[in-house]
Amino acid sequence: MHAARRLYSSRKHRLPLSTTIEINRRLVKGYTQYKGDARIEKVSQEIKDYNKQLQLLGLRDHQVEYARFSIVRVLSTLLYRVGKLSILAIGTLPGLLLFSPVFIAARYYSHKKTKEALAGSSVKIQGNDVMATWKILVAGGLAPLLYTYYAVILAFWTHYNHINGYVPNSVRIWSIILAAYVVFPMLTYAALRLGEVGMDIFKSLRPLLLCLSPFSAGTLIKLREQRAELSRQVTEIVNTLGPDLFPDCDAAKLPQPRKLYSDISPNISLDDLVDSEFFSMPAKDAS
Repeated sequence: MHAARRLYSSRKHRLPLSTTIEINRRLVKGYTQYKGDARIEKVSQEIKDYNKQLQLLGLRDHQVEYARFSIVRVLSTLLYRVGKLSILAIGTLPGLLLFSPVFIAARYYSHKKTKEALAGSSVKIQGNDVMATWKILVAGGLAPLLYTYYAVILAFWTHYNHINGYVPNSVRIWSIILAAYVVFPMLTYAALRLGEVGMDIFKSLRPLLLCLSPFSAGTLIKLREQRAELSRQVTEIVNTLGPDLFPDCDAAKLPQPRKLYSDISPNISLDDLVDSEFFSMPAKDAS
């Protein structure tokens, strides 16, 4: 909603806070009323994609119009993110190698069950709920078995040669098993979390490379064009659907904020105040 408001009220001057709040309120009400409309769904997804591009480039919406990336800044950011990605990959690798059977099995069965659910249902569109459920079921069943398998291997290895002499003879086998049940879940969680962060960084490399490429048409130019098109779409939708909810909605001007208590003159009489627009509102709006 905030992104849609910025795109709709894309003006040179800064809007008063009361006007900004009123636009937000109307956009939320309009989205709630028309969220099933194909135009709303399409522009919502495009706004999310636009916000993701801003996040990957490290820009804010108001910076798009004048942002310029120097070669030094782009190159330093690229090198920093490549280094960070390499460190995250090293941290993710142990958990990824140890628990790849769980990841592979959960992905395979969840996609298989999702296809079956979609084939047997006339109301499901993507089946994300089925996919998530089966990932939890498969991982919840296989992960403890895998932890137990690795714990048993460590126990036998400790009994055989104390893990090639790295474990002191005074360490008991039961403590190795207990440590395994603590360390292995931690490695699994670390692999998942670092993998998520690493994937976000990996996706951010492409826009930076485009900024460096002499063959690119210009990432920022495309972003400005994308923003201009989104602004046009949002304004068109608001001006088309807005008058149905708000009769005072006008394409030529922004909606005026409703009268607040702080806007009332201190010299107004009590009778005038009771007859004013502020007290003629519905109770929930006046509050």
